[in-house]
Amino acid sequence: MALDMRFDAILKSKKGNRQKRKRKDDDDVLDKYADEEVSRLREAMLAAAADDEQANKEKLPATSKLRLLPQVMEVLRKTSLAQSIIDNNLLEGVRRWLEPLPDHSLPALDIQKEFFPILKKMDFIDTNVLKESKLGRIILFYTKCKRVTPDIQRAANDLVSMWSRPIIKRSASYRDRIIPLAPGDGEGSTSRGGERLNAILARAKESEKNRTRKNAVMIPQSQLGSYTVAPRSNAGLSKNNMAVDVDIQRRKQNQERLKSLTRKMTGKS
Repeated sequence: MALDMRFDAILKSKKGNRQKRKRKDDDDVLDKYADEEVSRLREAMLAAAADDEQANKEKLPATSKLRLLPQVMEVLRKTSLAQSIIDNNLLEGVRRWLEPLPDHSLPALDIQKEFFPILKKMDFIDTNVLKESKLGRIILFYTKCKRVTPDIQRAANDLVSMWSRPIIKRSASYRDRIIPLAPGDGEGSTSRGGERLNAILARAKESEKNRTRKNAVMIPQSQLGSYTVAPRSNAGLSKNNMAVDVDIQRRKQNQERLKSLTRKMTGKS
């Protein structure tokens, strides 16, 4: 009986070792397959970029990257391929696709709209990955290029801010963020207000010059602003505190006079 138990234990241990070895072999096969898939895609992306550059030089439609775009996005969306994307430097292909063409035109808007949101979701992009792929330079270009649409430029700014935090040691938490406040009374607010009014009047005069019909009513247009200074919670109140105190004191005095007059009137009656 004891011999049978020992024999069963030996068989179970060998079976367990075979299962572990088989699982490890399966993982290695999957990793190898993923590396080959990503490597082939990288070469296809570089070839498509070269084809579009040549077509652009010959004044022909550049469509090679657009034809390959669905396949590229399918791979970039797979979080399980993150390590293969890093090892095979697939982001170099992304950088080549985002670079301007030889005639200085930007790549297709569909490519920009697909790439920027997916790049924000890639948490594995660090300083080493950016150095190897040189992706940071082209993203920085999109933050400064005036031909970029506002939403793409906003996404590029977000990427630069996110990738630069480890370098400048800035926390991603809003609680740790130091936000400058607007100056209060006695801190130059009067001069700043005067400058602001002058700027508004100058802009109004400039827009008046460009109007073809002087008496026509202009349609209001929304403008997106970027604000980096927070207003003070007591803005506009400090300079009125003295007037408020005087008004409260005057009301109290009037109330006391009314009470005194009421008592006198009651005593006479």
